[in-house]
Amino acid sequence: MNKESVRRRAFLLGRPQRPDIRRAVLWFAVLLALPLVVFGIFAAFLIDADYAVTRTHEVAQAAQKAKALGAVANKAIDDKAHRAVAQIRDALGGPDALRNVRVAGFVNEVRFIFVHIDEGNVLPLAIGTLETENELMHRLGSGISEARAELSGETGTALPKAGIWTIGDELMSFVYCERDMGQRDICVAFDEITLNPVLEVALDAATAQLDDRLIVLRDPAGRALWSHGPTSLGTSTIAELSGSMRGWHMETSTPAGTHRGLLPLTAITIPLIGCWLILVWYMYRNQQARLMESAFRSEMTAKLSHDLRTPIANLRLYADLLARRADDATAVQRYSNVMSAEIDRLALLADNTIVYGRTAAPAPIRLDEAVPDAVLDSTIERYRNLFAATGSTLEVSHAAPRAGRFDRMGFERILINLLDNACKYAPGLIEVATYESDGMLSLSVRDHGPGLDPDSRDKMLAPRRAGAGAKDGFGLGLVVVRELAQANDGALTIEAADPGVRLTASLKFVASAQEQKCPS
Repeated sequence: MNKESVRRRAFLLGRPQRPDIRRAVLWFAVLLALPLVVFGIFAAFLIDADYAVTRTHEVAQAAQKAKALGAVANKAIDDKAHRAVAQIRDALGGPDALRNVRVAGFVNEVRFIFVHIDEGNVLPLAIGTLETENELMHRLGSGISEARAELSGETGTALPKAGIWTIGDELMSFVYCERDMGQRDICVAFDEITLNPVLEVALDAATAQLDDRLIVLRDPAGRALWSHGPTSLGTSTIAELSGSMRGWHMETSTPAGTHRGLLPLTAITIPLIGCWLILVWYMYRNQQARLMESAFRSEMTAKLSHDLRTPIANLRLYADLLARRADDATAVQRYSNVMSAEIDRLALLADNTIVYGRTAAPAPIRLDEAVPDAVLDSTIERYRNLFAATGSTLEVSHAAPRAGRFDRMGFERILINLLDNACKYAPGLIEVATYESDGMLSLSVRDHGPGLDPDSRDKMLAPRRAGAGAKDGFGLGLVVVRELAQANDGALTIEAADPGVRLTASLKFVASAQEQKCPS
C-alpha cells in the first residue's frame, strides 16, 4: 500500500461516520405508512357510516322543520278565519244583523258566508263578488257539507272547527266552519289569493333566521305559492300538512354544506398531519444537528489552529537558536526553559480543547495565584525574539503589581493574540499596558499603524470563513480574545488611537488575602 493510499484511508477513518439519512427516513416513512393505511381503511368505513347517519338525521330534521312550518301556516289561516267567524257571530246577535254581517265579511275579506241553524234557518250571503249566492253555493257546497260533517262528528270525532280547501276550474277557495253553543254552524269562504299574504307573512317571520336550506310551500294543485332559502339547492323531503292545511305540502332540503360529519374527517386528518409533521420535524432536527456539529468542528479547528500557530513558531525559533548555540550552556539552558514552558502551555491548551464547548474558554475557568505584571513580563520575554523578527518593538507599562487570583492562561492567550494581531497587521512600535481597578484586570495593546475605520470594527470581531477573500485567520484572534474576556466577566473594547488602534481586554481579578488586609 503506497503513501497516498495510506493518507486517503486515514482521512476517511478520521471523518465522522454519518448514517444514511435517506435510508433512515425511508424506513421511518414505510413503518409510518403501514398503520396509516390500516387506519385509513377503517376511517373510510367510518366516514361512510357516519355519512349515512348524518343524512338520516338531516332528513329527520328537515321533516320536523317542515311540520313545524306547516303548523305555523295552519295557525295563521285558522286565526284569520276565526276572527271573521267571531265578528259575524257578534253581528248576528245585534240589530240590523244582515247589514252588520256584510260589514264584518267585507272587513275580513270573506267571499261567502253561510249560516245554518237547527231549526232550518239558512243564511247564504255573497260579499264583494260578481257571483250570486246560488253560484257560490254550487261551487262551495261540497266543501261546506264536508266541514259541517266534521263538526257533527259524522266522519269520526266531533270537532269545534273545521277547514276544507276546494279546488275549482281556475280558483281555489278555503272554507272554514265553527259550531257555537246554540248548535249554529257559521261558515266563511276565502279565495286563495286573499290568504296568500297571510301565509307569506307568517312563514317569513318563522324562517327569518333559517338561511341554510330551501323550503317550498305548495297548494293542493301543486303550485309553489311560497319559497325561502337558496334556489341552488334541491328539495329532498316532502311533508304532508294537516288541519286546515290538508292537501298542502311543504318541501325542504337538507342544510347546505353539512353532508359529512366532522368527527371522522378529524379522526383521519389529525393523525395523518401529526405523523407527517413528526417526520418532517425529525428530518429537520437531524439535519440541523449535523450542520451544527460540522460548524462546531470547523470553528474549533480554526480556533485551535490559530492558538497553536504562535507557540509552534516560537518553538521552531528556539529550536533553531539551540542548534546555532549548542556550545553555549547558559543559552541552551535558557532556550530549553522557554521551550519547556511552551510545551507545557501547548499541553494545557490541548487538554482544555476537550472541554471548551463552543467558545474559546474552558468551563469552569481556572484561577491561578500570580502577579499580572510578572506574567506579562515572562510571556513577552518568551516571545520577544519572535516579535522582533517581524520588525516590532514593545514598550511595556506596568500598573498591576499586586498578587491575586485570575485566569493566568487566559491572560497569556489574550496577550499573545493581541500582540500577534498587532505584529501581523501593524508592525512597528507596540505599546502594552496593564492596570487593575475595582476587581478587574485590564490589558491593552496599541499599535501605531494606519488606524481603523468604523466599518471595519465589526469585521475584526467576526470570524472569517475559508475562501472569504481576506487573509487566512483575519479577525479570528480577536474573536478568541473576546470570548476569553467574556468568560472571565470582562469584555473587549476597540478604540481608535492617533495613530493606530488600541484594544483593551478585561478579566476578573481577586486580590490576595494579604493585599486585601488593611494596615494596622
